[in-house]
Amino acid sequence: MKRFWIPNETRLTTETVRSTQSARSGDRRRTRFFLGALRLICCTAASLLATQVLAGNLTVNGNLTVTTNLTAESISLGGVTQTNLNFLPLQGYTYVIVPAGTNDVNRGDNLLAAYGTATTLNPTSSNRVVVLVPPGSYDLGTNTVIMNTSYVDLIGLVPAQMTTKTNFTDGSGIHHCETVANVQCPVVIYAGPYVGPVVQSVDNIRIESVILKATGTGAAYAFPVSMFSSVSYPNTVLRHVEAQSMTVDVYFEGLYIDCVGGNNCFGSGDSNISDTYASGTFIDCVAGDGSFGGDADDGQGDQGGSGGGEATGTFIGCTAGDYSFGAGNDNDGVFIDCVAGNESFGGEGGSVGGTLIDCVGSADCFGGDSGGQLDSSAKLQHCRASAGSFGGFSMASADFNYNVGGTNTFLMLPQLPTSTNGLPSGTVYNSSGSLKVMP
Repeated sequence: MKRFWIPNETRLTTETVRSTQSARSGDRRRTRFFLGALRLICCTAASLLATQVLAGNLTVNGNLTVTTNLTAESISLGGVTQTNLNFLPLQGYTYVIVPAGTNDVNRGDNLLAAYGTATTLNPTSSNRVVVLVPPGSYDLGTNTVIMNTSYVDLIGLVPAQMTTKTNFTDGSGIHHCETVANVQCPVVIYAGPYVGPVVQSVDNIRIESVILKATGTGAAYAFPVSMFSSVSYPNTVLRHVEAQSMTVDVYFEGLYIDCVGGNNCFGSGDSNISDTYASGTFIDCVAGDGSFGGDADDGQGDQGGSGGGEATGTFIGCTAGDYSFGAGNDNDGVFIDCVAGNESFGGEGGSVGGTLIDCVGSADCFGGDSGGQLDSSAKLQHCRASAGSFGGFSMASADFNYNVGGTNTFLMLPQLPTSTNGLPSGTVYNSSGSLKVMP
């Protein structure tokens, strides 16, 4: 066997290489550990930066998604800056919320300013702007919200209800349903002594869930004086509104639901000026004397055809006082389940040419009083009124039906005697379904 001799220097060099390789391996492990720790630190820092900005500005060119809470002392959205933002901004692209005030006067000032701001938001038919009014009382003093911009609406923040239904029994013992005022609304807007809180001078506006109140001689819901008898706002909508006074001698052509007025409201006409119309749609509305195309000069009548209101619209479940629903002039609309007082539904010598179903009046109604008439176009079904009513018939009836088929007259007279015992001469009685008169 041969043996080889390796010098000591060579053996040392080999051990040195092995040692160096081991050292390098340890360095690589330490490097990997350091890099891992560095990544952990970077990820933690990034996470902290993603959830909290301690100071400075944050600019986002794309989308910003916040999965928990966004807290800011001041933030600008759409050019509107809010401070200490922890609620819905007071203004957006299509709304302005009236800021809370410290008293009625302050709230009134805020309302006027909010409406002014709303008119600058470029309202259109496809981009309506609403002024939202929180609960409270708003004193406008001698100022008025002049609604002079179409598609800017005035709406109470809390939905309101102004009427309710109640049952009553008429003098003939027949039961009826009637709409009555029952105002439940937390928003009151008032002004005076010579102006009202709201003046409408354009079409295409909505007013909802507010009480409009005039503390003096002004009308709570008014139109410019220059527009008497010529104003035409068919796209007006009032829902859940109370206004105890309204401008007379203007046309009410819009949609009115669950509204309450006082005397001479909803298209009342002054007998001494000119004809005005209630030609819109009225559902579950309540008013006083001379309303719904009624006579503002109660008891003055048609005055030779030159005055009084006309009721040519659609009225469902509405209630009014005396001289209402076309009193003193024409009653050519559609009336269903409506109730009124004396000389209504074309009373005061007016004419009836519309359709009336299940309506209730008092004396001299439905074309009653001197000169009143039922036109050939009139259709009455199950209507009730007291003496002097129903045109030339000038009578009382608990169930009056007229011209239902267009040519015939039907009188339904319930509770007639069915026996002749003790009946005086001239008495009408029911003889097996036929009307007879005692000789």
